[in-house]
Amino acid sequence: MQPSVVPLDRLIGPEHAAQFINSLVRDLMVQDLLPESVAYRLVCEGVLAGDPFLLAEPGQAWALRPESTDPAPGLLLIIRRDSDRLRVEDEHGQRHTIPLYALNAYALDQWCWARPDAPGRR
Repeated sequence: MQPSVVPLDRLIGPEHAAQFINSLVRDLMVQDLLPESVAYRLVCEGVLAGDPFLLAEPGQAWALRPESTDPAPGLLLIIRRDSDRLRVEDEHGQRHTIPLYALNAYALDQWCWARPDAPGRR
């Protein structure tokens, strides 16, 4: 059973969520030459599923899913994303480089830079 994913609009606000989703849709339309309706469906399905390929950005905190059996840090803060590699900091302040797919054991928990109450954010 898939754990519930915190809705993106609750993390960063409805306006920021719409901007983020529209940006992902545009990227898929341009990069993969997909029709808008197909790109929109793929993005919405991925965002609702908590897909790190679509969601992972610097400034986010990802919490280890409760059902995970991996010996892994409980919380990761994304410092940098380079395609399919992430530079992260764990809850002990240790920095690691991990593959993007490792976030599948995690769920997006916080999006620090895009809080709805943060002034001057996109």
